[in-house]
Amino acid sequence: MKTRNMDFIRDRILFILGMTLCGVFVFVLVAGVFVALLTSRDGKKRTGTIESVPMQEDEAAIALKAESDE
Repeated sequence: MKTRNMDFIRDRILFILGMTLCGVFVFVLVAGVFVALLTSRDGKKRTGTIESVPMQEDEAAIALKAESDE
């Protein structure tokens, strides 16, 4: 009879832990969506310019390119 009682308690503990983990997951998901909605409504649009520098070829790459052209 003690083993049957222990199985019931173990199942109950696992159920409570599972529901707690599920609740934490849902809370994080809902909080993330809420924060994403709040930050997208602030009206500021992020604009930025990226200034790129053209890649300079080194001597080895120029030599390989010349050999492949021949």
